[in-house]
Amino acid sequence: MSMIDSLGAVAYPLLLVSLLTLVQIGRGVIDVLGGDGPGSPLKIHSVLVLGALGSCVGLVGSLMGVQAMATAIAFAGEIDAATIWEGVGITVGPSVFGFLILGVASVAWLVLQGIAGLKSRGTW
Repeated sequence: MSMIDSLGAVAYPLLLVSLLTLVQIGRGVIDVLGGDGPGSPLKIHSVLVLGALGSCVGLVGSLMGVQAMATAIAFAGEIDAATIWEGVGITVGPSVFGFLILGVASVAWLVLQGIAGLKSRGTW
């Protein structure tokens, strides 16, 4: 099973959010480093918003996975613990990926904010 398959129904929304986050980070870097001023706050803040969106989509994917796993267990009856924990491992994948998006976006946002602050004070 590939990583994308293990993300379930939210695989493509998570990939889209991660791509949009990377594009927005690139746009923010170009804006902050390329211009004379500190850059657009909207471009910088949108990086963090996309990161938060990624974590929300990941959390929704995990909740969908837990619900599907609970339904499957209810219909299956007797299941060994290893199978249940394998299902739990799969359900946390979207949250991990979503929070990874948030982590990357948060670090990028902090760096962009710092550079923009230095440029606005004239120390860059």
